Amino acid sequence: MAAYTLGIAVPSGPGGYELLTTPFAAALLSFLFPGLGQASVGNRGRAAIVALPTLAVLGVFALILIFDRSSLFGLTPNQGLLTSLLILDLMLFVYHLWAVFDAYMLAGKARPDRFQRGAFPSKWATALSVGVLVSGTIGIHAAAAEVSISWQHALSCNTGATPCWFDISYPQCGSPFPADAEFGIVGVNKGIVFSANPCLSTGDGPPELAWAGGVRAQLYANTGNPGPALSSRWPNNQTSPRQCDASAVPGSDTADCAYDYGWNAAADAYRTAASAYVSLGLAPAGATSTPSPNVWWLDVEIINSWRLDTTFNVAALTGAVAYLQSVSTAGIGFYSTQYQWNQITGGTSDFSAYPSWVAGADSAGQAVGICSAKGFTGGRVALVQYPAGGFDADLLC
Repeated sequence: MAAYTLGIAVPSGPGGYELLTTPFAAALLSFLFPGLGQASVGNRGRAAIVALPTLAVLGVFALILIFDRSSLFGLTPNQGLLTSLLILDLMLFVYHLWAVFDAYMLAGKARPDRFQRGAFPSKWATALSVGVLVSGTIGIHAAAAEVSISWQHALSCNTGATPCWFDISYPQCGSPFPADAEFGIVGVNKGIVFSANPCLSTGDGPPELAWAGGVRAQLYANTGNPGPALSSRWPNNQTSPRQCDASAVPGSDTADCAYDYGWNAAADAYRTAASAYVSLGLAPAGATSTPSPNVWWLDVEIINSWRLDTTFNVAALTGAVAYLQSVSTAGIGFYSTQYQWNQITGGTSDFSAYPSWVAGADSAGQAVGICSAKGFTGGRVALVQYPAGGFDADLLC
Protein backbone atom coordinates (compact mmCIF):
# COMPACT_ATOMS: atom_id res chain seq x y z
CA MET A 1 0.00 0.00 0.00
CA ALA A 2 1.35 3.45 -0.90
CA ALA A 3 1.61 6.19 1.67
CA TYR A 4 0.77 9.77 0.70
CA THR A 5 2.24 13.07 1.82
CA LEU A 6 0.37 16.07 0.44
CA GLY A 7 -0.89 13.80 -2.30
CA ILE A 8 2.49 12.53 -3.53
CA ALA A 9 2.82 8.75 -3.72
CA VAL A 10 5.88 7.15 -2.17
CA PRO A 11 7.13 3.53 -2.47
CA SER A 12 4.41 1.07 -1.49
CA GLY A 13 6.65 -1.92 -0.82
CA PRO A 14 9.81 -3.67 -1.83
CA GLY A 15 10.49 -2.90 -5.47
CA GLY A 16 7.08 -1.22 -5.98
CA TYR A 17 6.22 2.43 -6.73
CA GLU A 18 2.88 4.05 -7.26
CA LEU A 19 2.60 6.33 -10.26
CA LEU A 20 2.51 10.03 -9.47
CA THR A 21 -1.16 10.28 -10.36
CA THR A 22 -2.47 12.13 -7.33
CA PRO A 23 -3.93 15.58 -8.08
CA PHE A 24 -1.22 17.49 -6.24
CA ALA A 25 1.60 15.47 -7.84
CA ALA A 26 0.15 16.01 -11.31
CA ALA A 27 -0.31 19.73 -10.63
CA LEU A 28 3.26 19.96 -9.35
CA LEU A 29 4.61 18.30 -12.47
CA SER A 30 2.73 20.71 -14.73
CA PHE A 31 3.93 23.59 -12.59
CA LEU A 32 7.50 22.47 -13.26
CA PHE A 33 6.82 21.93 -16.98
CA PRO A 34 3.35 22.25 -18.52
CA GLY A 35 2.16 18.90 -19.83
CA LEU A 36 4.09 16.65 -17.46
CA GLY A 37 1.15 16.40 -15.09
CA GLN A 38 -1.19 15.38 -17.90
CA ALA A 39 1.33 12.75 -19.03
CA SER A 40 1.63 11.38 -15.51
CA VAL A 41 -2.03 10.38 -15.51
CA GLY A 42 -1.70 8.66 -18.87
CA ASN A 43 -3.27 11.32 -21.11
CA ARG A 44 -0.38 11.69 -23.53
CA GLY A 45 -2.32 13.38 -26.29
CA ARG A 46 -3.47 16.14 -23.98
CA ALA A 47 0.03 16.35 -22.53
CA ALA A 48 1.49 17.02 -26.00
CA ILE A 49 -1.04 19.79 -26.64
CA VAL A 50 -0.40 21.40 -23.27
CA ALA A 51 3.38 21.22 -23.68
CA LEU A 52 3.38 22.62 -27.22
CA PRO A 53 3.52 26.38 -26.34
CA THR A 54 6.40 25.85 -23.90
CA LEU A 55 8.28 23.70 -26.40
CA ALA A 56 7.74 26.33 -29.10
CA VAL A 57 9.16 29.14 -26.95
CA LEU A 58 12.14 27.02 -25.91
CA GLY A 59 12.69 25.96 -29.51
CA VAL A 60 12.85 29.55 -30.74
CA PHE A 61 15.41 30.48 -28.10
CA ALA A 62 17.43 27.34 -28.85
CA LEU A 63 17.58 28.16 -32.56
CA ILE A 64 18.70 31.69 -31.80
CA LEU A 65 21.42 30.43 -29.46
CA ILE A 66 22.64 27.95 -32.10
CA PHE A 67 22.48 30.06 -35.25
CA ASP A 68 22.42 33.71 -34.22
CA ARG A 69 23.63 34.06 -30.63
CA SER A 70 24.88 37.63 -31.17
CA SER A 71 21.44 38.89 -32.17
CA LEU A 72 20.03 37.78 -28.81
CA PHE A 73 22.77 39.10 -26.54
CA GLY A 74 23.62 42.12 -28.66
CA LEU A 75 19.99 43.18 -28.97
CA THR A 76 19.16 46.75 -28.06
CA PRO A 77 15.58 46.50 -26.81
CA ASN A 78 12.94 49.02 -27.72
CA GLN A 79 9.63 49.90 -26.13
CA GLY A 80 7.68 47.82 -28.64
CA LEU A 81 9.73 44.71 -27.94
CA LEU A 82 9.48 45.11 -24.17
CA THR A 83 5.73 45.69 -24.38
CA SER A 84 5.40 42.56 -26.50
CA LEU A 85 7.38 40.57 -23.93
CA LEU A 86 5.09 41.87 -21.18
CA ILE A 87 2.01 40.75 -23.12
CA LEU A 88 3.64 37.39 -23.82
CA ASP A 89 4.37 36.94 -20.12
CA LEU A 90 0.70 37.63 -19.29
CA MET A 91 -0.43 35.05 -21.85
CA LEU A 92 2.07 32.50 -20.55
CA PHE A 93 0.83 33.13 -17.01
CA VAL A 94 -2.76 32.29 -17.96
CA TYR A 95 -1.57 29.26 -19.92
CA HIS A 96 0.70 28.07 -17.09
CA LEU A 97 -2.04 28.44 -14.48
CA TRP A 98 -4.51 26.58 -16.69
CA ALA A 99 -1.97 23.76 -17.19
CA VAL A 100 -1.60 23.36 -13.42
CA PHE A 101 -5.35 23.26 -12.77
CA ASP A 102 -5.99 21.02 -15.76
CA ALA A 103 -3.47 18.45 -14.49
CA TYR A 104 -5.02 18.62 -11.02
CA MET A 105 -8.52 17.99 -12.36
CA LEU A 106 -7.42 15.19 -14.69
CA ALA A 107 -5.66 13.36 -11.87
CA GLY A 108 -8.74 13.68 -9.68
CA LYS A 109 -10.87 11.99 -12.34
CA ALA A 110 -8.38 9.28 -13.26
CA ARG A 111 -9.20 5.78 -11.80
CA PRO A 112 -11.03 6.94 -8.68
CA ASP A 113 -11.32 3.31 -7.55
CA ARG A 114 -7.57 3.13 -7.19
CA PHE A 115 -7.43 5.09 -3.96
CA GLN A 116 -8.93 3.86 -0.74
CA ARG A 117 -10.76 6.03 1.71
CA GLY A 118 -8.28 8.11 3.64
CA ALA A 119 -5.58 7.78 0.99
CA PHE A 120 -5.95 11.41 -0.03
CA PRO A 121 -4.69 14.23 2.20
CA SER A 122 -7.13 16.39 4.12
CA LYS A 123 -8.95 19.26 2.48
CA TRP A 124 -6.74 21.74 4.33
CA ALA A 125 -3.58 20.03 3.11
CA THR A 126 -4.96 19.94 -0.43
CA ALA A 127 -5.90 23.63 -0.31
CA LEU A 128 -2.48 24.50 1.07
CA SER A 129 -0.61 22.50 -1.55
CA VAL A 130 -2.65 23.92 -4.42
CA GLY A 131 -2.28 27.42 -2.97
CA VAL A 132 1.49 27.00 -2.93
CA LEU A 133 1.50 26.02 -6.59
CA VAL A 134 -0.78 28.89 -7.60
CA SER A 135 1.31 31.35 -5.60
CA GLY A 136 4.47 30.00 -7.21
CA THR A 137 2.99 30.40 -10.68
CA ILE A 138 1.88 33.94 -9.95
CA GLY A 139 5.27 34.77 -8.42
CA ILE A 140 7.27 33.54 -11.40
CA HIS A 141 5.30 35.53 -13.94
CA ALA A 142 5.01 38.60 -11.71
CA ALA A 143 8.79 38.64 -11.38
CA ALA A 144 9.16 38.40 -15.15
CA ALA A 145 6.67 41.24 -15.59
CA GLU A 146 8.53 43.37 -13.05
CA VAL A 147 11.77 42.86 -14.96
CA SER A 148 10.09 43.87 -18.22
CA ILE A 149 8.55 46.97 -16.64
CA SER A 150 11.90 47.91 -15.08
CA TRP A 151 13.58 47.53 -18.47
CA GLN A 152 10.92 49.72 -20.06
CA HIS A 153 11.46 52.42 -17.46
CA ALA A 154 15.23 52.20 -17.79
CA LEU A 155 14.95 52.40 -21.56
CA SER A 156 12.65 55.40 -21.23
CA CYS A 157 15.25 57.10 -19.03
CA ASN A 158 18.12 56.12 -21.30
CA THR A 159 16.46 57.54 -24.40
CA GLY A 160 15.35 60.73 -22.69
CA ALA A 161 11.68 59.91 -23.28
CA THR A 162 11.27 60.30 -19.52
CA PRO A 163 13.74 62.71 -17.90
CA CYS A 164 15.18 60.92 -14.86
CA TRP A 165 18.39 62.85 -14.13
CA PHE A 166 18.46 66.58 -13.40
CA ASP A 167 21.01 69.10 -12.18
CA ILE A 168 20.36 72.25 -10.19
CA SER A 169 22.41 74.90 -8.46
CA TYR A 170 22.14 78.38 -6.95
CA PRO A 171 19.82 79.76 -9.73
CA GLN A 172 17.11 77.41 -8.41
CA CYS A 173 17.30 78.79 -4.86
CA GLY A 174 13.79 79.41 -3.58
CA SER A 175 12.23 77.97 -6.74
CA PRO A 176 10.58 74.60 -7.32
CA PHE A 177 12.97 71.74 -7.98
CA PRO A 178 12.40 69.07 -10.65
CA ALA A 179 9.80 66.61 -9.42
CA ASP A 180 10.19 62.84 -9.53
CA ALA A 181 13.91 63.02 -10.24
CA GLU A 182 15.52 59.63 -9.76
CA PHE A 183 19.03 61.04 -9.70
CA GLY A 184 20.27 64.52 -8.93
CA ILE A 185 23.44 66.52 -9.48
CA VAL A 186 23.86 69.71 -7.47
CA GLY A 187 26.28 72.60 -7.81
CA VAL A 188 28.41 73.25 -4.73
CA ASN A 189 29.43 76.79 -5.73
CA LYS A 190 27.60 79.99 -6.50
CA GLY A 191 28.85 80.20 -10.05
CA ILE A 192 32.52 80.85 -9.29
CA VAL A 193 35.28 79.21 -7.27
CA PHE A 194 35.60 79.93 -3.54
CA SER A 195 31.88 80.69 -3.23
CA ALA A 196 29.19 78.53 -1.67
CA ASN A 197 25.78 77.74 -3.12
CA PRO A 198 23.49 79.34 -0.49
CA CYS A 199 20.89 76.60 -0.98
CA LEU A 200 23.20 73.63 -0.86
CA SER A 201 22.04 72.82 2.67
CA THR A 202 20.00 74.75 5.23
CA GLY A 203 20.18 78.34 4.04
CA ASP A 204 18.25 80.58 1.67
CA GLY A 205 15.79 77.92 0.57
CA PRO A 206 15.04 74.21 0.54
CA PRO A 207 18.27 72.20 0.67
CA GLU A 208 19.32 71.21 -2.83
CA LEU A 209 21.65 68.55 -1.48
CA ALA A 210 18.68 66.75 0.09
CA TRP A 211 16.74 66.96 -3.18
CA ALA A 212 19.69 65.42 -5.03
CA GLY A 213 19.61 62.36 -2.81
CA GLY A 214 21.75 63.34 0.16
CA VAL A 215 24.63 60.91 0.39
CA ARG A 216 23.75 59.59 -3.10
CA ALA A 217 24.04 63.03 -4.70
CA GLN A 218 26.54 63.77 -7.40
CA LEU A 219 28.25 67.14 -7.03
CA TYR A 220 29.81 69.65 -9.37
CA ALA A 221 32.23 72.45 -8.64
CA ASN A 222 33.21 75.51 -10.63
CA THR A 223 36.75 75.88 -11.87
CA GLY A 224 38.86 78.81 -13.04
CA ASN A 225 42.33 80.30 -13.31
CA PRO A 226 42.30 84.11 -13.12
CA GLY A 227 46.02 84.49 -12.48
CA PRO A 228 47.87 86.44 -9.78
CA ALA A 229 46.82 89.87 -11.01
CA LEU A 230 43.09 89.23 -10.65
CA SER A 231 42.76 86.80 -7.75
CA SER A 232 42.77 87.69 -4.07
CA ARG A 233 43.22 83.98 -3.33
CA TRP A 234 46.32 83.36 -5.37
CA PRO A 235 48.57 80.85 -3.55
CA ASN A 236 51.62 83.09 -3.09
CA ASN A 237 54.18 81.58 -0.71
CA GLN A 238 52.37 78.23 -0.74
CA THR A 239 54.75 75.29 -0.62
CA SER A 240 52.42 72.33 -0.96
CA PRO A 241 51.38 70.50 -3.02
CA ARG A 242 53.53 72.65 -5.34
CA GLN A 243 55.74 75.64 -4.54
CA CYS A 244 54.29 78.98 -5.60
CA ASP A 245 56.39 82.13 -5.29
CA ALA A 246 58.31 80.52 -2.46
CA SER A 247 61.86 81.50 -1.56
CA ALA A 248 63.24 78.46 -3.30
CA VAL A 249 61.03 78.95 -6.37
CA PRO A 250 60.28 82.66 -6.90
CA GLY A 251 57.56 83.82 -9.27
CA SER A 252 53.80 83.84 -8.87
CA ASP A 253 52.77 83.44 -12.48
CA THR A 254 53.74 79.81 -13.01
CA ALA A 255 52.14 76.49 -13.84
CA ASP A 256 52.85 75.31 -10.29
CA CYS A 257 50.96 78.28 -8.89
CA ALA A 258 48.03 77.51 -11.21
CA TYR A 259 48.15 73.91 -9.99
CA ASP A 260 47.96 75.06 -6.36
CA TYR A 261 45.09 77.42 -7.23
CA GLY A 262 43.09 74.56 -8.75
CA TRP A 263 43.93 72.33 -5.77
CA ASN A 264 42.78 75.00 -3.31
CA ALA A 265 39.55 75.70 -5.21
CA ALA A 266 38.63 72.02 -5.24
CA ALA A 267 39.51 71.73 -1.55
CA ASP A 268 37.25 74.67 -0.75
CA ALA A 269 34.37 73.09 -2.72
CA TYR A 270 34.88 69.81 -0.90
CA ARG A 271 34.85 71.52 2.51
CA THR A 272 31.64 73.29 1.49
CA ALA A 273 30.02 69.96 0.64
CA ALA A 274 31.21 68.33 3.88
CA SER A 275 29.84 71.27 5.89
CA ALA A 276 26.51 70.98 4.07
CA TYR A 277 26.20 67.34 5.03
CA VAL A 278 26.84 68.28 8.66
CA SER A 279 24.15 70.98 8.48
CA LEU A 280 21.65 68.44 7.17
CA GLY A 281 22.48 65.97 9.91
CA LEU A 282 23.89 63.50 7.40
CA ALA A 283 27.39 63.73 8.85
CA PRO A 284 28.51 64.12 12.46
CA ALA A 285 29.38 67.56 13.82
CA GLY A 286 32.90 68.55 12.96
CA ALA A 287 33.19 66.11 10.05
CA THR A 288 35.70 67.20 7.43
CA SER A 289 34.70 64.68 4.79
CA THR A 290 31.45 63.72 3.11
CA PRO A 291 29.67 60.71 4.67
CA SER A 292 30.29 58.58 1.59
CA PRO A 293 32.29 59.11 -1.60
CA ASN A 294 30.48 61.24 -4.17
CA VAL A 295 30.93 61.54 -7.90
CA TRP A 296 32.40 64.98 -8.61
CA TRP A 297 32.20 66.96 -11.83
CA LEU A 298 34.49 69.90 -12.60
CA ASP A 299 32.61 72.66 -14.43
CA VAL A 300 34.82 74.14 -17.17
CA GLU A 301 33.15 77.16 -18.79
CA ILE A 302 34.37 80.38 -20.40
CA ILE A 303 32.05 82.40 -18.15
CA ASN A 304 34.66 81.92 -15.43
CA SER A 305 38.10 83.56 -15.47
CA TRP A 306 40.86 81.84 -17.43
CA ARG A 307 44.33 82.61 -18.74
CA LEU A 308 45.17 83.00 -22.39
CA ASP A 309 48.00 80.52 -21.85
CA THR A 310 46.05 77.26 -21.90
CA THR A 311 48.91 75.32 -20.31
CA PHE A 312 48.30 77.25 -17.08
CA ASN A 313 44.60 76.40 -17.30
CA VAL A 314 45.41 72.71 -17.74
CA ALA A 315 47.68 72.96 -14.69
CA ALA A 316 44.82 74.41 -12.62
CA LEU A 317 42.50 71.60 -13.66
CA THR A 318 45.21 69.06 -12.93
CA GLY A 319 45.49 70.46 -9.41
CA ALA A 320 41.71 70.22 -8.92
CA VAL A 321 41.68 66.60 -10.07
CA ALA A 322 44.62 65.79 -7.80
CA TYR A 323 42.84 67.16 -4.75
CA LEU A 324 39.66 65.21 -5.45
CA GLN A 325 41.72 62.07 -5.92
CA SER A 326 43.29 62.66 -2.52
CA VAL A 327 39.90 62.50 -0.78
CA SER A 328 38.75 59.24 -2.41
CA THR A 329 35.74 60.28 -4.46
CA ALA A 330 33.44 57.84 -6.24
CA GLY A 331 34.48 59.30 -9.58
CA ILE A 332 35.66 62.46 -11.31
CA GLY A 333 34.54 63.95 -14.62
CA PHE A 334 34.31 67.23 -16.51
CA TYR A 335 31.34 69.37 -17.55
CA SER A 336 31.78 71.53 -20.65
CA THR A 337 31.29 71.71 -24.41
CA GLN A 338 33.84 70.95 -27.09
CA TYR A 339 34.13 74.64 -27.99
CA GLN A 340 34.66 75.80 -24.42
CA TRP A 341 37.07 72.95 -23.73
CA ASN A 342 39.14 73.93 -26.76
CA GLN A 343 39.17 77.60 -25.76
CA ILE A 344 40.18 76.95 -22.16
CA THR A 345 42.48 73.92 -22.42
CA GLY A 346 43.58 74.06 -26.03
CA GLY A 347 41.74 70.79 -26.61
CA THR A 348 44.07 68.85 -24.34
CA SER A 349 43.75 65.10 -24.09
CA ASP A 350 45.48 65.02 -20.69
CA PHE A 351 42.14 64.15 -19.10
CA SER A 352 41.03 61.48 -21.57
CA ALA A 353 40.77 58.98 -18.72
CA TYR A 354 37.91 61.03 -17.27
CA PRO A 355 34.35 61.05 -18.62
CA SER A 356 32.64 64.03 -20.21
CA TRP A 357 29.35 65.57 -19.14
CA VAL A 358 28.39 67.39 -22.32
CA ALA A 359 26.29 70.55 -22.23
CA GLY A 360 24.41 72.17 -25.08
CA ALA A 361 22.02 69.56 -26.48
CA ASP A 362 18.74 71.09 -27.67
CA SER A 363 16.61 68.00 -27.05
CA ALA A 364 16.60 64.48 -25.72
CA GLY A 365 16.95 63.18 -29.26
CA GLN A 366 20.07 65.23 -29.86
CA ALA A 367 21.42 64.12 -26.48
CA VAL A 368 21.09 60.48 -27.55
CA GLY A 369 23.23 61.20 -30.61
CA ILE A 370 25.90 62.96 -28.56
CA CYS A 371 26.10 59.94 -26.26
CA SER A 372 27.57 57.87 -29.07
CA ALA A 373 30.30 60.41 -29.87
CA LYS A 374 33.67 60.90 -28.22
CA GLY A 375 33.71 63.28 -25.27
CA PHE A 376 35.54 66.60 -25.27
CA THR A 377 38.12 65.16 -22.86
CA GLY A 378 38.95 62.50 -25.43
CA GLY A 379 37.24 59.85 -23.32
CA ARG A 380 33.71 58.56 -23.16
CA VAL A 381 30.54 60.63 -22.78
CA ALA A 382 28.82 59.81 -19.50
CA LEU A 383 26.06 62.43 -19.41
CA VAL A 384 24.48 64.87 -21.83
CA GLN A 385 22.54 67.89 -20.58
CA TYR A 386 19.37 68.97 -22.36
CA PRO A 387 16.33 71.18 -21.49
CA ALA A 388 13.20 69.50 -20.14
CA GLY A 389 10.23 71.14 -18.43
CA GLY A 390 12.11 74.34 -17.63
CA PHE A 391 15.00 72.47 -16.02
CA ASP A 392 18.33 71.03 -17.04
CA ALA A 393 17.82 67.31 -17.54
CA ASP A 394 20.69 64.90 -18.07
CA LEU A 395 20.76 61.78 -20.20
CA LEU A 396 22.81 58.93 -18.77
CA CYS A 397 24.82 57.44 -21.64
